[in-house]
Amino acid sequence: MAYFQSSLNQLSMKKLVLAFVGMLTISLGTYAQQKKQPGIPFVKGTAPCSTVDPPKNFLLDTTDLKGGRGLADNFYLWDVGSILYVKIWNGSPQMRQMIQAYAKEWEKYANIKFQFVETGDAHIRVLLDNKGGNNSRIGIQALSVPQDQKTMNLDTTTFKTAAYTYTCIVHEFGHAIGLLHEHSSPISGIKWNKDYVYAELKRTNGWDRDAVDWNLFKTVNQFYTNGTTYDRYSIMHYPIMPGWTTNSYVVNWNNAISEGDKNLMRILYPASGVRSTEVPRLYITKPQEPLTLLNVAKMGVSIFPRFSISSNINTSAFIVAYVYDEFNRPVTYTDATGKSMILCTYQSVNLEGNKNYTVNNGTARDFELFIPQAEILKYVPSGNVKISVQVLVSANNELKNFYVSELKSMVAK
Repeated sequence: MAYFQSSLNQLSMKKLVLAFVGMLTISLGTYAQQKKQPGIPFVKGTAPCSTVDPPKNFLLDTTDLKGGRGLADNFYLWDVGSILYVKIWNGSPQMRQMIQAYAKEWEKYANIKFQFVETGDAHIRVLLDNKGGNNSRIGIQALSVPQDQKTMNLDTTTFKTAAYTYTCIVHEFGHAIGLLHEHSSPISGIKWNKDYVYAELKRTNGWDRDAVDWNLFKTVNQFYTNGTTYDRYSIMHYPIMPGWTTNSYVVNWNNAISEGDKNLMRILYPASGVRSTEVPRLYITKPQEPLTLLNVAKMGVSIFPRFSISSNINTSAFIVAYVYDEFNRPVTYTDATGKSMILCTYQSVNLEGNKNYTVNNGTARDFELFIPQAEILKYVPSGNVKISVQVLVSANNELKNFYVSELKSMVAK
């Protein structure tokens, strides 16, 4: 993608509108700076925020624990015709060749290419191990992962049969190009026997109820069906075992890319032209650990995110700093209206399509998020907190997360 460079402080300041997303039950608490920064779009008030992910597991694919659920997440798709560089970090030559061949199955039906490399940067980085489970970042979420970290994990201890090995690898590369779990379709009509499934997955996977709800029972907006019908034969579908439904409905392991999968590829990655359902897609690249400083002069905590950001179309985004306690729990409180709030601060920025912006490049500090010290100590008297920076877009009546930094510890006193 040929973007020209621009400093973030050149962003447009025209007609910023405060976003309220009424369908979310948790609001975003904000303690914004007292004055505008030069050239930076500034919004003060209330905006939506994300919830905490349930714990991971390693017996079934755990890919979408960090994102939305559905057939395909249009917000995380790659550009049509993209060439994606893939680096497999380890494994025998035979294993690497097998992964390459299975990944390229998607090229038969999608206008996208995988180019496997040994050196240099890569969009997708694959680690083979014997304990990490099978999981992948969804589509362009991989861009926000530092180059020294994996974006896909393949657990070779699960490669018990040739059929499952093929299914697992193709399934994970399906996630890598934006596909999600088919059983989460809002039109599946699956009649879950929830009490039985809760007990069974507690026994086999160690999942609690929240993990089962998130992995299996949660459905998505019908928008993500992209006009397709529910496909029980999709390679992206979990198996549904006997007893898991109230009407004896079962789904076996699907060991091939289905006709429905192929049709979806033609919609998402057409051979020519553009997608019919385009949405804002943010590209977060070159992420670095955010700087967090106790600002004595301003009596608070200054946070300086560091990454490059661009969008496929003109859009607005929230850059948010969330506060967590020392046990990695978000700091929450109840406001005067009885709403549950999360302690954080944010700014809204306008992004011009196909233009790259640098946020606090190197030692620069031209974009700041700030939280007064008094607000932190009100809810965490010890001052021992952790900060996570996230980048969010409000679209399609929901909030999409494009970047989450690692939690960074600090003492706010």
